[in-house]
Amino acid sequence: MSQVVLTREQVRDVDRVAIEEFGMPGIVLMENAARGIVELLLRQYDSGQVLIACGVGNNGGDGFAVARHLANRGIDVSIIIVGDSSKLTGDAAINESIARKMGIPIDMLSDSIDLKGVTTKFQEAAWVIDALLGTGTKGRARSPYLEVIELMNQSQASVLSVDLPSGMDCDDGPIEGATVCADVTGTFVAQKPGLLLNGSANFTGPVEVIDIGQPAKIIEIVRSM
Repeated sequence: MSQVVLTREQVRDVDRVAIEEFGMPGIVLMENAARGIVELLLRQYDSGQVLIACGVGNNGGDGFAVARHLANRGIDVSIIIVGDSSKLTGDAAINESIARKMGIPIDMLSDSIDLKGVTTKFQEAAWVIDALLGTGTKGRARSPYLEVIELMNQSQASVLSVDLPSGMDCDDGPIEGATVCADVTGTFVAQKPGLLLNGSANFTGPVEVIDIGQPAKIIEIVRSM
């Protein structure tokens, strides 16, 4: 059976059809995605601190949910929110609020001038979860995302990227000097064109496709659109 590959637009359509036509709440899809990432991490995690770098979109929302599950397992986990947290909405905002109410340590990085305050966290972490930028990202990452990507790449921590390494274009692949170099990537629903290009494996590490529980027939619906 050949692997399924979906473009940026097709991935958006999978979510849209699942939510609008099948009545599946988006927060359920996010929860399933987070659980898949946690399972992927725990197969490789031994000990030490886990730092989750969250953007302010749904990729970050996945990261907040991952933090909850790790904290429930007694793992030392903390979060850095990169970008303007006032832009958090919907399911991502819900999961961020839950993480705060749980008392999970959260630092804010809205500007690269604050970078010194979080650099130590990257140095001390055993694992960094890259939940900065998702499949909707186009073009070169901007500050402060770019600086955080550089911090991840300079860190001695192992890096797990959520859906795809931040800075990578879903369809066109990595952007040299502005893409996270992950040790492992958990991508949702299906492979993406950018993950399969020559040289992309240097940024993704092994890629595992994670089922987020949407009805399987949606993929065929989207591919026929």
